[in-house]
Amino acid sequence: MSEQVRFEGTNEQAAIAELVFKVMVTQGAFFGVSAPIRQTLTNLADFFAGQRKAEPKSVAQEIDAALQLNGEIFIREERDGEVFYITTRSGSPRNGPKIDTHAFRQRLHDPENPLPVDDISVVVTTTRPALTTVEPVFISDYWQQQAGLLPMPVGDEQAADEAVTITSEEEAAVSTPTTEAIAEVAEPVAVADIAPVAPTVSTPIPINTVITLPNGVQIDLRRPVADLMVQHGAALTNLLRSAIDADPLRRMVTFGSQVFPEATVANFGKNDLRRISDYLKETGEPLLDTQIIADIFYHNPRQNDYEPFRFALNYRLSREKDFEFVGVEGARLWSVRGLPAIGTKRVKASEMGQITGYLEEGFDDSLADQSVDLIRKNGSLTHILSFFEWEYGILPYSRALGALLPTALLGDQRTSVLRFEFPQHYTSVLAELRYPTGNRGGWLQGLEAAFHEYLVPGAMITIARSSEPHIFSVTYEEQAEDEDRILALDETKKTPKFTFTNMIYSCVVDSDMLVNQQQYGRLRNLKAFPMSERRKGDVMLEHVFQTIGQPVGTRAEPRYEANITQLYVGLNVLRPASREYLAHLLAEGEHIEPGASSDTWQYSPPPEPDTGEEEDDEFDYDDDE
Repeated sequence: MSEQVRFEGTNEQAAIAELVFKVMVTQGAFFGVSAPIRQTLTNLADFFAGQRKAEPKSVAQEIDAALQLNGEIFIREERDGEVFYITTRSGSPRNGPKIDTHAFRQRLHDPENPLPVDDISVVVTTTRPALTTVEPVFISDYWQQQAGLLPMPVGDEQAADEAVTITSEEEAAVSTPTTEAIAEVAEPVAVADIAPVAPTVSTPIPINTVITLPNGVQIDLRRPVADLMVQHGAALTNLLRSAIDADPLRRMVTFGSQVFPEATVANFGKNDLRRISDYLKETGEPLLDTQIIADIFYHNPRQNDYEPFRFALNYRLSREKDFEFVGVEGARLWSVRGLPAIGTKRVKASEMGQITGYLEEGFDDSLADQSVDLIRKNGSLTHILSFFEWEYGILPYSRALGALLPTALLGDQRTSVLRFEFPQHYTSVLAELRYPTGNRGGWLQGLEAAFHEYLVPGAMITIARSSEPHIFSVTYEEQAEDEDRILALDETKKTPKFTFTNMIYSCVVDSDMLVNQQQYGRLRNLKAFPMSERRKGDVMLEHVFQTIGQPVGTRAEPRYEANITQLYVGLNVLRPASREYLAHLLAEGEHIEPGASSDTWQYSPPPEPDTGEEEDDEFDYDDDE
């Protein structure tokens, strides 16, 4: 019907009107051709807002404007402050009956509360009836031999060769038999050779097996599936997903890479959802979908409906606001609102996203010593802990770490929960992986307690995969126990401050990155800035210069000099930073210039405004050395 209806307005308005018409006609599939089909503007707006992930109010305005331009197809009514739109399957509501006095038909066509489009399955089912099968018919060998499909048995071939051909004149004679004709037929007639009859083969209807992608690339679907997926797998997957998402009736639903007909997906009632929520809260951590199914619904993987039931659980939970998917491919974990937070509370997510934004800006040198292919092949990477990473238990989501850790399974997934085991101590902890979004970087948090218990700043660790996609191990090379005064952040007082404290450790460390009092005694004078200020890398670098740098200027014109290693270690005390990011800050610094040697830099603070007050001596450094 929609092909015979013409819609007015701009291309976008005409498309909206046509889509609304299709939905309403589908809802009234069992109505008469001229029977009115009513739907509220609110129901239409809520439905299409969910499809387009937009605000229902703005969608309602677009639909209202588009349908008003097509007044011949849609009739607009307002009753009790609610806007109704009426059409028919023929697209001509004004030519249909005006009044329907039959009580049952009136209740059927004009209910008090029209069903929302989400409940369209109540009106029309999308399940197709079972196709009838054609019973096989036995054809005897005789007729198959006559058709040339089977060879004739020996002895019958001669009989077939002696067959007589009757001419048209003889047929006429037979039709009016006479004594002479009978006599002629009795005489021997010349035998004619019978040509074998070839079996009739129907010509197949040509089928177009070539599709064209939006970028103009043509794909022949007759090629092997493996070859198609290797060359065009991502493009074909995106086309299929777009087609499924564009279906207004949601006849096919997806979760990750799985697709199921919506009519076959089981539903879960409020009681089921409450049981799942209570079980997650009682456990106190996210759980696998397989564990939820086994412990709550007592389903066994050997049951025939196990995989459809598992898909139904994941799909239904993904549409609930109180549940959050925090799993990865191969390990689908679910969390619920109210579970304890994973990781430190000393750093807010918004602040950490800005601090690690330098990785998304291109200052990521984590692959300088190890390639992506090598990390993926070995399933492990080595890393040296900076002070910030050790203190807060946070690892920036660099390209090296991204090559090892799993990616998000869902398009709108923000986090994944992973488990990190410390096999040398027979312990494990949960960690939360935050994925990058836009210009905000990602990070891994939740390792604070384990780092403080077993490691020190500068420790060389190895992170490796396990047989489970969401479980990783953290190991380190052991050495004889050693004791040193190492930098720490004292937050017991009202104003947090850095201090050196005695620590015993047995892990191999990088001597340059070990923030001890002997090498970096001046770092105790660093100011523990709020996290909102630590995102300013240039300001933090200038503060590090003034704290750890050697004074080379005068009181009137102060100047500080420090080498690259000192600046790198000091900057990573206040915030994470790569060596490329440090080089960028040094090159772009307005008051920073190369020093006397190739690996040193000098910083000259801008003159402060004269307030008339006498300042204290700023060059009082007590290193306790």
